Amino acid sequence: MSEEKSKPARKEEIAYNHIWEMISSDKYDEGDLLPTEKSIAEDLGINRLTVSKALAWLKKEGYINRRAGYGTVVTRKPPSSNTRLILVISPWPSWEKSSNWYFSRLLYAVHAEALLNNATTVNVAFKYEEEEVGKNFNRIRDLFNAVKCEGALVIDPFMSTHNQLIDFLDDLKCPSVWAGSSLESREGIHKVDIDDFQAAFDLTQKLIDDGAKKVAFMGGYLNTLARKQRLEGFKAAIEKNGLEFDERYILCSNSLSYLEDVGNECAGLYAARRLEADALFVNDSSMLEGMNDFCKLYPNESTEKLASLPVATFDFESIESVPNVKYSVEQDIEEMGRQAVQVFLSDLEKDPTKTVEKCIPVKIKEY
Repeated sequence: MSEEKSKPARKEEIAYNHIWEMISSDKYDEGDLLPTEKSIAEDLGINRLTVSKALAWLKKEGYINRRAGYGTVVTRKPPSSNTRLILVISPWPSWEKSSNWYFSRLLYAVHAEALLNNATTVNVAFKYEEEEVGKNFNRIRDLFNAVKCEGALVIDPFMSTHNQLIDFLDDLKCPSVWAGSSLESREGIHKVDIDDFQAAFDLTQKLIDDGAKKVAFMGGYLNTLARKQRLEGFKAAIEKNGLEFDERYILCSNSLSYLEDVGNECAGLYAARRLEADALFVNDSSMLEGMNDFCKLYPNESTEKLASLPVATFDFESIESVPNVKYSVEQDIEEMGRQAVQVFLSDLEKDPTKTVEKCIPVKIKEY
């Protein structure tokens, strides 16, 4: 539906709801013929053109098919009235393996938890490029209206930088729960996320407890709440331990690059500034590959030391690839997905205007 015609006019809506109830009833199954336009119009006391427009909406939503000379056939039954429906808005697959690994786990957990709680998920993928926003909104609107979802569960951090999405869901009267998102706190918005501040604080504390006096922070472009919180957690640990804070040791990319390229860029900054850190805090383990590639490409005393510094990072998998990783945060992505569904099915039902925020604790793995 276009934005101007997101809902049928009043009489069309009466016809739409009447036919919807007809399709939903036990009287009709998939493949059955519905009454004629004329018959429906006479039952409702409205004209056939109004009924025809309502049937057109239902056809667009995939519930009926119309064939000249044959009639209107039920092609899909609406969900039963006791089925709870969640519209899941997830990111379009990207070329970056780490993103797909993260979001596929989160998406799977959401679908599985919904199933265990007798709820059904309907997924729509979202492209976050600016030129795709309008098309995304049309897909969401059509799907939301077609399947009568209770609300949306949003699991893409990039989308949260677009206030258009929040405003769009508000206009659609679609309450939302945001999982693993960089969305800033906002009244009426539910959030479930990893406790990034505490995770970064604890990682930095581990390095300091091991004797580090100068810890360098390497991270991507600070365009998400998670990255900002990790930097704040890092700073808080430095301050708590009475260590000197030096801005030169904060190495962050200024561009939206792949994480391997970010690691390469941060290593270049480290070498250019001639830093002498005792340990490294790396915001994402995927950066380590790019950092080590730089050190191999430009071997000198500084880069050799950089490549051997003890590292604390997130979601590290294999000690064989980078033996100097000492600590890694394990994010419980599946728990985040489960909690997001629970918030949707419980807190959202109680009071959709109340703000609910949950932080998922993390575990630190030591090597």
